[in-house]
Amino acid sequence: MKILYVSPEHVSGGFDFFVQGHLQRGNTARYITFFRSQFGFNEDLCFDLALMPNTKLVQHVRKFIKRANRVEDIEDLKGNPPYWKPTSKLSSWLMQLRDQINSGRIRAAISAQQLNDYDIYHFEQGIDVYRDGRWIKSLADKDKGIVCFYHGSDIRNRGVMENVHRYSELNLTSEIDLMSRMDGMKYLYLPIDTDSIIPDPRPHDGRIRICHAARNRFFKGTDHIEPVVIELKKTYPIDWVMLENMKHEEALKVKAKCDIFIDQITDKGGWGYGASSVESLALGLPTMTLINPEVDSFLESHPFVSTSSDNLLKDLIQLLEDSDLRREYSRRGREWVVKHHSIDAVMYRLYGYYKDVGFM
Repeated sequence: MKILYVSPEHVSGGFDFFVQGHLQRGNTARYITFFRSQFGFNEDLCFDLALMPNTKLVQHVRKFIKRANRVEDIEDLKGNPPYWKPTSKLSSWLMQLRDQINSGRIRAAISAQQLNDYDIYHFEQGIDVYRDGRWIKSLADKDKGIVCFYHGSDIRNRGVMENVHRYSELNLTSEIDLMSRMDGMKYLYLPIDTDSIIPDPRPHDGRIRICHAARNRFFKGTDHIEPVVIELKKTYPIDWVMLENMKHEEALKVKAKCDIFIDQITDKGGWGYGASSVESLALGLPTMTLINPEVDSFLESHPFVSTSSDNLLKDLIQLLEDSDLRREYSRRGREWVVKHHSIDAVMYRLYGYYKDVGFM
């Protein structure tokens, strides 16, 4: 089989792991993005489209349209699933114009890279390279397998693209709260290469390094986490490491030399944990995050240090004062991530879904 992943951007490193997993099963896999990664992740194929969200012009236009239409920056949509609609006639016209501008480049890439010759297509974020979904429709007309993978804001704040959703035969997510937002949604753990991303602790120096990745400070609760850690520095031998505004490869090296990882203390951007926690568990770091009752029940015997804005100080002190407890969380986290997030484990589940919907 030939599998193609299609995404606006490579934002987590996961495509490399998916490709690796497909290759290990004797299949061919590639990925193509609309524009190049802002975070230093690998590139495979790229459309290199104009007027994408990574440009200042588009960012300014989006802000103007939202202000003009009094649209909130982050709005939780109603409906299971909620459907996307343009915020205004101007917004709709601009998207049509963008498709016209990029159409020649898209057609050339599809032809040159033989992108219509794959068997299964994974559309990240449930979005087509054309806003009107014309490429997905053409693939469905050729009886290709169509998969959509949704992240939190894709459904919570943007909404499902109706002209994409109607052709998707398999809908996947790694976010537990989205399971109830769409009939038939399937859960898939995010893959990581547990053979290459392994614990690499620094020599003992009497210090405890606490790190936190703050790509979105509001969603993560960073402005509450940071003062708590800074206050503890007055009493404990702590080094506070912010993984912010750095390329992924650099961030991973820094994280590997830390002792505790704090993911998030809010559910505003998604429940539980994401790719950054998967990395920290693979590296053997005790990993703190907000685990609400629904996540706790879904994950069953998970290795996270469940914390919250109210309990972060107390939970951190417990870890700081008990090195045996830190070692136990480190051991459990590594074992759990290998069991659930290793490439083999994820691909076993994914290929099971393929069989269920008739792709195999």
